Amino acid sequence: MNALIRRAMCFACVAILSGHCFPLEWPTSGRNVRTLFGGRSNGVIERGLVVGGEETIRSAGHGTILITIESQQNMSGFPSALGNAVVVSNEDQLLTVYGNLEDLNRMSERKTVETGDILSNVGKSAWGEPGSVIFQVIDREKKNYINPLLLLPALEDKKGPVIRDVTIVSPSGQTIALGSAKTARQGKYRIYADIADSIEGSSAELVPFRVSVLVNGKEETSLPFEVLREQQGKLFLNEPDFSWQGLYGDPTRMYLGAIALNRGRSDISVIARDIAGNERSVLFGLLIE
Repeated sequence: MNALIRRAMCFACVAILSGHCFPLEWPTSGRNVRTLFGGRSNGVIERGLVVGGEETIRSAGHGTILITIESQQNMSGFPSALGNAVVVSNEDQLLTVYGNLEDLNRMSERKTVETGDILSNVGKSAWGEPGSVIFQVIDREKKNYINPLLLLPALEDKKGPVIRDVTIVSPSGQTIALGSAKTARQGKYRIYADIADSIEGSSAELVPFRVSVLVNGKEETSLPFEVLREQQGKLFLNEPDFSWQGLYGDPTRMYLGAIALNRGRSDISVIARDIAGNERSVLFGLLIE
């Protein structure tokens, strides 16, 4: 975890305990989240948040307007899928990106913005659902995308994630459904699951904040939805195996990583957590031959 994320998480913990403000404020009045950071989004991994049912987009923090992007303009680092967009340079080497603006009229004569300033009405210039706000946070120094939920006031959420259809796949392609199978051969397996989170006020099925897989109590793999990194033109979570193709290659399930199963009894736990700390886990037992 890089220094910026550690600072963000420490700040969030202090803010929760003390009642202080978070580094950024929500750019929307509502919290009808349609897609969370790291989720499936039109054939790519979502780089930020998509919030629906909004009328205006506001600045999440004070800063300097770095660039404005016109609809369908193809600019390196800021794909035209954003539609009309504004990029603001904030403190701590952060960039905040606001997409799907109706127009850029309010930005034409401005060089700076303050927290809460109206940037534009929500439009339909971006790829995706009209009336939805695209909000992203970028670590300018490392050129990584950061999960905005690490820097925003917490969502009201008491629902834990749901874990369904957990399977393991052998190197030869044999698929074993955990929960119904009792035995498996010794070896290394890829593990998949259909995991969905939900937030009060939103009907969308969302990705969790962290997923871990334990074998006999030992953590074998962990997937944090905190930072998106880039390597050879591909964005990925945690490590290159978790690019779009790796993470969402299965149409209904998420790739959770690789686990080794040795002879004897193996207890496999899948644990999913959301940003609010709600947690759900499932446990499966297998006899490994």
